[in-house]
Amino acid sequence: MTSVKTALDDAEADLQGDSDPPEKETDQIAFALERLTRKSLHVLRLLCDSGNRKTVLTSELTQPELARKLRVTRQALSIHVKRLTESGFIQVGRGFVNVTEKGLKAVGYHRNPVILIVRVTPQNQLEALEKIRKIPASQIFRVAGDADFALLIEQGNLDQVLGTLYAIEGVLETKTLIATEIIRQTTR
Repeated sequence: MTSVKTALDDAEADLQGDSDPPEKETDQIAFALERLTRKSLHVLRLLCDSGNRKTVLTSELTQPELARKLRVTRQALSIHVKRLTESGFIQVGRGFVNVTEKGLKAVGYHRNPVILIVRVTPQNQLEALEKIRKIPASQIFRVAGDADFALLIEQGNLDQVLGTLYAIEGVLETKTLIATEIIRQTTR
């Protein structure tokens, strides 16, 4: 298996040239986009335009690890996995298990985003910016108007993020907006 992976990695490196892929996600996306043709981008846009936003949580547990944690055999686990797959709660493929949005809802896991609006004193802007950059957020915006920053985070991280924000010197106010439903989302 390792030799096949090494061969695939070598073949991919040959296609990419000598440069290593960048580490930052935005740079990785730009790196990947450079390799797509206009037709490939068109296919991607058509898929996005015709799709609905769905949340999928990819599990880090392998099926053998899961069976071991549950103290059941792989065969017993496969019965449960089959039921969950048929119910649409999970998707299973070679080397991955995804919990679908339906599965997340079934166990009460909320994935709708939270928008945090943050006001900071002018003299603490730069220090606050450096600390806010480290917060686990999907997106962080520096904004103009009645606030200084807007953060898009997952509901599960809300308490942790608020605790981090309250510890930053100069934070005057936070406003929390919890999304209850996505009415429309563009994917361009």
